[in-house]
Amino acid sequence: MMRCLRLLFGCCLCLISGAQNAYRRVAIPEQAYFAEAFDGALDRNWVLSKAVKDEQLQLLQYNGQWVIEDSREQRLQGNRGLVLKSPGKHHAISAYLRNVYHFTDKPLCLQYEVFFQKVVDCGGAYIKLLAHSDDLRLSQFSDATPYSIMFGPDKCGSSHKIHFIFRRRDPVTGTYEEKHARQPEIDLTDYFTDRRPHLYTLNVYPDNTFEILVDLTLINKGSLLKDMDSPVTSPYETQEHADRRSDKPFTMSPVSAVGFELLSLTGDVMFDNILVSDSLEVARRWTEDTWGQRKTPGLIEKLLIATVKRPWLWGVYVVTVGLPIILFISLMWPDKRFGPPDQDYYYKKTDEPQADRHQSREEPVTRDEVVNQTAVEADSRAVRRVVRNTDVTS
Repeated sequence: MMRCLRLLFGCCLCLISGAQNAYRRVAIPEQAYFAEAFDGALDRNWVLSKAVKDEQLQLLQYNGQWVIEDSREQRLQGNRGLVLKSPGKHHAISAYLRNVYHFTDKPLCLQYEVFFQKVVDCGGAYIKLLAHSDDLRLSQFSDATPYSIMFGPDKCGSSHKIHFIFRRRDPVTGTYEEKHARQPEIDLTDYFTDRRPHLYTLNVYPDNTFEILVDLTLINKGSLLKDMDSPVTSPYETQEHADRRSDKPFTMSPVSAVGFELLSLTGDVMFDNILVSDSLEVARRWTEDTWGQRKTPGLIEKLLIATVKRPWLWGVYVVTVGLPIILFISLMWPDKRFGPPDQDYYYKKTDEPQADRHQSREEPVTRDEVVNQTAVEADSRAVRRVVRNTDVTS
């Protein structure tokens, strides 16, 4: 029994270790407005915020540490990413795009990976696309810096969300408004608790529609006009106002930088493989080169991964899988009483008495033993003949 259990456990370890890959560096696509894989050191393109919260005391508003580190992910050895290190502190970092992105006749493709390497208590991991302006200074990046889109996961208490917020100027009132996409109807808990990296993708199209995917699976889609918590168009406004609004909310403020401006009570949040593009094909190739390096877990690996959060599943696996295997092996194991006829332990099922053999096969049988055995058998036959004759006479 214990041998079978050890064998089953060894097979599980082999399956887990076999799912590991070695990371391969990726080429940066020239067609992308922005692409970052964090394969090297944190370069000069990334600017730490020096914004202050007290001018007189010159206290920095953002004192959290950012570093490039190896990922703790076992499936992709050697991968590195940008890590938010300081729990309970404010963090802000940003980088300029290669070129300013304008919302015209091509889609916006934004994607990046987030890895909560520790169980997240409370905090965001969303990315901002900063609005283009002549006075944009990344060294002064803060929560007050205008943005066009904010996208990504956020957890507070028992609330798990994936934000998609776009900011636009209302042509009627002249003020800027934030429009929040409605949250998907599926349970998002696992994306924050399974300690695995996840790929977050936002596609926004010129026809005023959007798609949100996690790990290449569509979880939300809708209209920029209608599927927002505060829709762009309202059924209560006058027709004149409705005609004057942009019926094309896709035409947001141009974007010239990406940035993370975050407060998290949990450290070691990793970001990786950021892409901003206007081509779905470029995004597809980038995804294959980065996210595609991970082997898609099969059914058995998914069952083993599930035990990380639910150790009691091992008991279920032993009962439903291991026990039947052990019983099968036990039932099919050869019974020594009925082994091959040339072995010592072989005998046929019969009512006849069987002679005991105490000597081993290696011990030769002497001539006297053969004579004695023959005499015993002859006497036994003679006794049986006498008994039969007596029965006939009677």
